[in-house]
Amino acid sequence: MTEIFFIAYQFPPLNVGGSFRPLKFVKYFNDFEIKPVIFTLNPDDYHKIYKQKKPDFNLLKEIESVDKEIIHVKTEDLSAKRKNIFRKFFQIYFSLTKGSEHKNWEKHFFEAAEKALKKYSPKVILVTAPPFGIVELAVKLSKQTGIPLIIDMRDSLSMWVSQPYGSFFHYKLTLKKEKHWFKYAKKVIAVTNQMVNDWKSVHKNIPDSRYKVIPNGFDVNLSFNKLQIIPNPNKLIIGYVGSFYYNPESRNMMYTPWYKKRLHRKLQYVPRKEDWLYRSPYFFFKTLSCLFKKNPDYKNKIYIKFVGAKPAWFDKMVEEFSLTENIFHLGFISQDKSVEFQKQCDMLLITSAKVEEGKDYCIAGKTFDYIASKKPILGFVTEGEQKDFIEKSGTGIICNPDNIESSAEKLKNVFENGITLKPNKNFIEQYHRKNLTKKISEIIFSI
Repeated sequence: MTEIFFIAYQFPPLNVGGSFRPLKFVKYFNDFEIKPVIFTLNPDDYHKIYKQKKPDFNLLKEIESVDKEIIHVKTEDLSAKRKNIFRKFFQIYFSLTKGSEHKNWEKHFFEAAEKALKKYSPKVILVTAPPFGIVELAVKLSKQTGIPLIIDMRDSLSMWVSQPYGSFFHYKLTLKKEKHWFKYAKKVIAVTNQMVNDWKSVHKNIPDSRYKVIPNGFDVNLSFNKLQIIPNPNKLIIGYVGSFYYNPESRNMMYTPWYKKRLHRKLQYVPRKEDWLYRSPYFFFKTLSCLFKKNPDYKNKIYIKFVGAKPAWFDKMVEEFSLTENIFHLGFISQDKSVEFQKQCDMLLITSAKVEEGKDYCIAGKTFDYIASKKPILGFVTEGEQKDFIEKSGTGIICNPDNIESSAEKLKNVFENGITLKPNKNFIEQYHRKNLTKKISEIIFSI
């Protein structure tokens, strides 16, 4: 086995979206003669970083037989520091890495790495982010040891514009830091082609060969030839799993002119406008409201169920469109129960942010969970990778969030006539986790 250090701050038993990509790599690494030594956050410290997150040790069952070592690294408590409003403002305004988790983890991480180096001989350091600051620690460790570095970016640092930068200066310094990481690393892995295109547009002198694309995926046997909804005149259940990453205050800061902002926000800078209201269920709710006005009897037959942490704005949005009787939020549940939940739905909802004069780079990880559940996807999506994937895979229908009337008609047709889809199995198969792990293994051995 070739040993590698795999720095994955988010890793099971932590049950968050960022844990599953590294988990699946670890699941298949042994098949390609790689033994990972994983550095991750200590489960005893989850409460210090993630509110109301409890360990889900069932997630580790699928890697019980894998030859690996998991090193749990403790962290300092952030909560005490967050209580000071001035400290909180300082951290937010002057932070260049969208979070300070790495600063409170650094001391314990390097102690753990030093100890592990006495036991193992890693040929590569692989780090997956976010949290983005963890990349800084990986670069530092690589420089200290001379072990080559691979950076796996599940999201884009510089071009993830869910809220404004503190100023143009903040943006330029963030670009400089990201560029430094990318120039130092042997390879930088993105999850979509559009993410790479975005990087190429801002980092002109980094060679194209530095970038590789390894998307998210699935690891179940897709033994089906069609996805189908059989018309049921009495009930249609649409489900959604996960978070929306939409924040009304952040969106307001994005679209408010500088001269209308408070003094400390007048210098805020946006390199491109991304409307994350589209990532929320707002346009889906608006479509349902339109459908029910035209077809009042549908209101007692179409139900929507959500799973995951409920955001503060959710109930107000439901009330805005008079959907209280149709919407059920089940809160956070375990991964096993989430799989069962998806199987009980007729369709599964996907949304995507809107990049003005551009394309969204995200394919939500839940997309592949939906495919594994063998349920049709209902995509309220904008131009970008998410829409392209649904169309190419043949796994769902696309509703234009900017055309409510047309979207309402599509939902009406599904309810009245059902739907039959023929997935493109050859296209989908390339997203199997084992095939994706083979790709990253080839990158590891190439350097």
